[in-house]
Amino acid sequence: MKKICLVVGNTLPVPAVMGGAVEELITMLLDQNEIEQKAEFIIFSRENKKAEREAKKYKYSRIIYIPDDTVLDKVNNRIRRYASSVLKPGTLLDSGYYRKIYHILRNIKCDAIVCEGGLYHEFRQFAKKFGKEKTYLHIHHHVMADPEYDEIFGNIIAVSEFAKKEWLRTTKQKKTGAHVVYNCVNEAKFNKKITVEQRNKLRAQLGLKEDDFVVLYCGRIQEVKGVRELLRAFAGIKEHNCRLLIIGNADFAVNTKTPFLKEVEELVQQDTDRIRFTGYIENAELYQYYQCADMQVVPSMWEEAAGLVAIEGMLSGLPLVVTKSGGLVEYAPKEVAMQIERNGIVENLKMAIETVMDNPVERRKMSEASEKRAKDFTRSRFYNSYLKVFE
Repeated sequence: MKKICLVVGNTLPVPAVMGGAVEELITMLLDQNEIEQKAEFIIFSRENKKAEREAKKYKYSRIIYIPDDTVLDKVNNRIRRYASSVLKPGTLLDSGYYRKIYHILRNIKCDAIVCEGGLYHEFRQFAKKFGKEKTYLHIHHHVMADPEYDEIFGNIIAVSEFAKKEWLRTTKQKKTGAHVVYNCVNEAKFNKKITVEQRNKLRAQLGLKEDDFVVLYCGRIQEVKGVRELLRAFAGIKEHNCRLLIIGNADFAVNTKTPFLKEVEELVQQDTDRIRFTGYIENAELYQYYQCADMQVVPSMWEEAAGLVAIEGMLSGLPLVVTKSGGLVEYAPKEVAMQIERNGIVENLKMAIETVMDNPVERRKMSEASEKRAKDFTRSRFYNSYLKVFE
């Protein structure tokens, strides 16, 4: 049985009690490992009391919680950061979080160390100590290789063929171990069905009518996600019973207020009759909101490496509109989604939403295709594909 150490960034905890795409994926790995018991996972996570209580349920994995930096740690970090800038970035571990993990790992004999987000350069010392061939980078975003990363990571795990090809296109390494493991969501949560009465009740709570056509956006409220462009497109749709439901926050459950979030809130205020903005919704409750919608839009403006929210929409049987963005089109192919260009996105979004709304027969076909496609992204398939990387 392989012993695999996963190092999560120092932002959100595991289990994913505060949300987070990466943290949700790792939580699903741990949950599936309780069922299939094919590996020993050791997870390094920032400390969080609620997460620590949740973690007690795991019998076949161990989560090591790293305490926040003390004042002395922070002083040490500054000294090391200055020394690294004089010498070479990553020469010294200048983050107390990664320094503590490094010292713990020295006493653990593991088969692989996986960087699951966070500060990539901090893994230079990990690679030197434990071997570059044992050091993996799980690429969750559109990341290019560079000489520094080439010195650290002997292997990559990409969430799409797009992300893998982009890394291989830019790396100078000739022997990079490159793997694709498609993401998943917890299908057990999204396979729950609500009744027509429950759907109508939730719609009423949101100020939506039973016969409204509801367009859903679910995700972070950031410029690269295309929320502003979606709002501008929606302003041009004159169908009287079309409504826009926006779910999300700037940074998952962290109540971060950003200038862009304020801008989006101001745009919503211009059309409160037709737009509903809920803010962050717990992942366990999202399935109800998806089933309140008639279609989903994923209007990413950057190169999206994957598309977790698209999987959630497909599990909910929604027809999609997505931008031709990186690996997103691998997750949501043409039979389930209208794929639009980012150039001229406002008009393209408007036309695509109207096309889906005005064609109930085609919408039904897309819905059926969505449910079928979603079966390719189960938790068990993700878990077994992930473990195959280390064989």
